[in-house]
Amino acid sequence: MEKPHFSERETEYMTLHGLMRYSESGGVTGKLVRAALNEDLTPRQSQMVRLYYIEQKTMPEIARQLGVNISTVSRTLAAARVKLKRSLRYARRSQYED
Repeated sequence: MEKPHFSERETEYMTLHGLMRYSESGGVTGKLVRAALNEDLTPRQSQMVRLYYIEQKTMPEIARQLGVNISTVSRTLAAARVKLKRSLRYARRSQYED
């Protein structure tokens, strides 16, 4: 059986989606994700990340709910992913250096 091939974007989505689930747990990963959501993202980015990854709303649904264009949702989520990736990478490194 051949392994499915996922694009970099699909892999990133699945990884972030999995991490968002940890944000509700009490473990170390959950604490890191919560800290990144609350401290490293703007309030709007955090709101959209929660709606998209945790509540699993579509971009059109988020756009309608917040009264913005779909392209605004897409750009905001893209910027949030970059920040989260950077924050979590740094947090993991710092965790092992202590």
